[in-house]
Amino acid sequence: MNSLTSPVDLDALSCTTLNSSPFVWGTVRGMLREPALDRLVREFPDSGFTRTERPSGRPGEKGYRTDNLALVGDDGAVEEGFWELTPLWQDLVRTLMSAEYREAVGKLISRDVSRARLEIRAVRYSAGAWIDPHTDRTDKLVTQTWYFNSHWPAANQGQFQVLGSPAADDVVQQVLPLAGESIVLCPSERSWHSVAPVSGAAQEDRKVLLLHLTAV
Repeated sequence: MNSLTSPVDLDALSCTTLNSSPFVWGTVRGMLREPALDRLVREFPDSGFTRTERPSGRPGEKGYRTDNLALVGDDGAVEEGFWELTPLWQDLVRTLMSAEYREAVGKLISRDVSRARLEIRAVRYSAGAWIDPHTDRTDKLVTQTWYFNSHWPAANQGQFQVLGSPAADDVVQQVLPLAGESIVLCPSERSWHSVAPVSGAAQEDRKVLLLHLTAV
């Protein structure tokens, strides 16, 4: 799965150093190989998405608005999403479903994730879409995201934001959703993060591949 013909270089995970503050997280670079990355950007899925939305301001609940396409659920491909992908995208998702990926990410976070439940989905954030500060569910062992925007001016906003607390303005670090960037995050009671609202002036959606490994 990690041959030179694969769009994925799993060795990039072994070259990554995670931050311990304000929680365990880090950026992974070079995991999607060129020229495959350029094709993956062009071939990002564009149909079949379902909108999920919850207004901000509800006590104890995060607000959000995103458009989602399920690709993998309960460790198996979701037919309605997976089989509509291009062959290259199917290769990418198959690699992320592999035991080799689990082994590599497990070494990075120093946890056994070989039996964790896998979920993968493509996500689009249209103008105005966002996710409020949250920590993720406690049963999630690791989350990894990949971005697929070849150009994303800072004025588009929509940054992934590492937060030092539940306060939306307690921003420790921000990451723009540029192709080639990936984030690994280990959920905990301290793992506050958010996605800033995408500007109404943005000319394209914020495009993300999202993976969760969850305790069974």
